[in-house]
Amino acid sequence: MWPKRNFGRGEDESAPVCGQEGWTMITCERLTVGCDAKSGGVVLRNLTARIPHGQVRAIVGGEGSGKTVLGSALRGALGAGLTRTSGSVHIGAFDPLDRAAGSPAEHVAWLGEDPEGALGGFATVRDAIAAVMAGRFPGWQLDDLTLVAALARFGMNDAKLLDRDPATLDAGLRRRVALAQALARPATAQHPKLVVLDEPLLGLDSAVADEVVDALAGMRRVLQASVVLLTRDLALAQRFADEISVLEGGQIIETFTPERAFSAAQAVSLVRDATNMSVVTGARVAAAGVATKPRAAGAQGADRAGQASDHTPSIPALELREFSVVLPDGQRVTPPISVELPAGGALAITGGPGSGKSMLAQAIVGGLRPSSALRIGGQLLLSGEAQEPRAAARTAEQRRAIQLVVHDPARATAETHTVRTHLRRVIRRTRPAASSSGVGTRALELLSLVGVGPELLIARMCDLSSGQALRIAIARALAHDPSVLMCEGPRFDRAGDRILALCADVRERADVALVLITSSRAVARAMCDRELRLDAASAPRCIAHDPAEATGAGRRAA
Repeated sequence: MWPKRNFGRGEDESAPVCGQEGWTMITCERLTVGCDAKSGGVVLRNLTARIPHGQVRAIVGGEGSGKTVLGSALRGALGAGLTRTSGSVHIGAFDPLDRAAGSPAEHVAWLGEDPEGALGGFATVRDAIAAVMAGRFPGWQLDDLTLVAALARFGMNDAKLLDRDPATLDAGLRRRVALAQALARPATAQHPKLVVLDEPLLGLDSAVADEVVDALAGMRRVLQASVVLLTRDLALAQRFADEISVLEGGQIIETFTPERAFSAAQAVSLVRDATNMSVVTGARVAAAGVATKPRAAGAQGADRAGQASDHTPSIPALELREFSVVLPDGQRVTPPISVELPAGGALAITGGPGSGKSMLAQAIVGGLRPSSALRIGGQLLLSGEAQEPRAAARTAEQRRAIQLVVHDPARATAETHTVRTHLRRVIRRTRPAASSSGVGTRALELLSLVGVGPELLIARMCDLSSGQALRIAIARALAHDPSVLMCEGPRFDRAGDRILALCADVRERADVALVLITSSRAVARAMCDRELRLDAASAPRCIAHDPAEATGAGRRAA
């Protein structure tokens, strides 16, 4: 992630502030933009936002969230088939969607998603900028001084550049010329009150992007205009914006400062790194500002290293007592199983096809409905508390305490909301008293635990790769704050071992007991303390594995 820079006004005391004359607020009040009857649907829904003068507001969202339509509304250029059905949008007192109010070009400068497209077809930089200015400001007379000033605004001070062919410029210079073209104005015109930038770094490598962001920072200091940045790049938003708004389904669902998101991400990284090094200290965790659960008596760490403990018998996180699934004819789908899983421990349930692994996993989480066609025998205890066979008969807290992760590609690709919404819904149910910022911080923690960055928050579930969807499925399970995490590896998929390895790594960092459902005994030996082997021809066997070998191999596999 790029380091956060201060792109504010710095020591410029002349910039207008709230309450001063000439102060301009950008406002959207319950703005709704819909498609025509033929296209159908609503793109923006009762959208409300207020952007103070001089602020850079990033609007982040995935594909189809409505970012580009919002930008079009702000510059008064809704596309064909789109119309404002209700609400208002104002730049100060000016309504850009009201054609009778005047030309939006006097108030708004705009850089589209294809910033260099307007440079195409022109022999020189002079021709490209002049053509755009003539279209936006009818009657303007060609003036090289104005064109040079437009280039200088983005750090290009060589007048000879006007005679260059845009196609021959390097990537960074060409993008800056495109920005100069977008913001060029006659000397008699006022600076724009609003600058709208749609994916200004699209297609640029990191070095060129650095150059362009520095140019944007210089532009901001000169113009002192409000800036709306439309992007899917959360790192750019954190680096450049004063505030970040998340757009989803045509609505702004949250606004926060980059410092808050950046601090949360740093804190999560600090705790994660400390945990991996097994040196989490109270001072470091307190400094990070992130709460972590204390290690359980049966967890990996001090007890496994042979250090002193209080010798108090610990209550198993999961205990099965003669637990079985039986069909009505008396045939057992799973044999009677008695096993204990300590808090922080790891158990692999192995067996070949038809051994009952998946049925046992479903029975443990309460996913089977006992009936005349199916009986569940024995007892299941979570943290010493007996559980009802059906999940519906358990309390909400009991259902959250044990989570099963099973990858379902069809379901993942059918979900159109964002990862952020996917996680926040669970977090709010699990932690109803948490503040909005607390929920956001927890979402960042979960992404860190499963090894993905915060930029994935604004991705739609249906746009994720199979590997990303699996990681988010694990993050969603952890959002319930479970004491036991169960994971069934994808069948006939070599990637399944990597997912199980990820769960083994998560187990140490999230302090949960882990149950892996796998047909691979190698995975079981590498990642778990014990293995419960199911075999249709014999009684189940529980095999202990070497803890040091399990920990080391599991980390290597992850």
